[in-house]
Amino acid sequence: MQWIHFVMLGVMFLPITLLIAFTPYFTRRTESFGITVSEEVFYSEPLKRMRRNFAAVIIILQVALLAICLWGTSLVQDSAKQATWMMIYIFGVVIIHFITLFYFHNKMKRYKAEQLPASIKPSKMSIDTTFRKKKLVISNKWYFIHVLIIIGTAIFTAINYDRFPDQIPFQYDLQGNPTTIRDKSLGTVYMPVIMQLMMTLLFIFINSMIYRSKQQVDTDNPEISLSKNRIFRMRNSVFNVITSLLLVLLFNFMQFTMLYPVDAGVMMAVVIAVVCLVLVGVAILYFTTGQGGSRVKLQAEPSSLEPYGNDESWKLGMFYFDPKDPAIFVEKRMGYGWTINHARPMAWFLFVSIIGTILAVTFLIS
Repeated sequence: MQWIHFVMLGVMFLPITLLIAFTPYFTRRTESFGITVSEEVFYSEPLKRMRRNFAAVIIILQVALLAICLWGTSLVQDSAKQATWMMIYIFGVVIIHFITLFYFHNKMKRYKAEQLPASIKPSKMSIDTTFRKKKLVISNKWYFIHVLIIIGTAIFTAINYDRFPDQIPFQYDLQGNPTTIRDKSLGTVYMPVIMQLMMTLLFIFINSMIYRSKQQVDTDNPEISLSKNRIFRMRNSVFNVITSLLLVLLFNFMQFTMLYPVDAGVMMAVVIAVVCLVLVGVAILYFTTGQGGSRVKLQAEPSSLEPYGNDESWKLGMFYFDPKDPAIFVEKRMGYGWTINHARPMAWFLFVSIIGTILAVTFLIS
């Protein structure tokens, strides 16, 4: 196995391991492993120790798993078997993450019930009725840049369709060597264009979701909380525009390489560069912004007041289920970003529609 294989695995998986390990540090300061607490309690020594233990467990287990998978891939030369080891690693990461979160969620739940009876106060809820009148996300007009690139790629493809080879590489291994080659057809030739279009539409949808997602306001510091939340939404919106543009340009590059082949090393260098840029951007976003803007530096003393809490609606601290809440999209409690209200049929309709569209397009171009 060539060194590039190890580089790819390291570039892709080690940063992901670190981001997962530090998940509790990115959450709101009023939530600990999916349980509502006051900011004072969040900064208490027992909860600090719990976060350190979570990070240590994740790093140890996932690095050990990565080492095992690297060892396994070093024993085989077949790209399909190497891909199997990668799938084992990804599946293992998901299982480790879920079990560890579940364990610490229950531990936090017990700790609050046994050690923090004084922190359980009547909850209050604040709402800013003018919140959505303010600029929360970047305009969808910025995606017109993507549209121009997609149109250009489509025109280039149409003009040069007859020049594309009869056999087109469709999939590559980690060394940049083609593993799947398919006959020339509209689906195979226009695949990068279709992927560009799908990703652009998906990111436009995500941008709209960020704007429409449920607002969360800390009762004790409503103005600061709202300011942080606006910054949180805007930064994620801008990041998504930049990330999607990089991906659109990557598929543009792939389309050109179908007609003008480049060295496998160049191909992998471009892919690695894009992956690195995205991961660096994710890390910067997580560490400087945090969930709900929790890491944004605005003057505010840690509050002893527990915010509005609906712990009973968060199953396992991860899945939001509240039939009485009209909101479709809500902020995650454990992790970074947004999730759906699993009690809303429209949320499931949108989720299934996105997955179904992706599967349908994949089937059509295969």
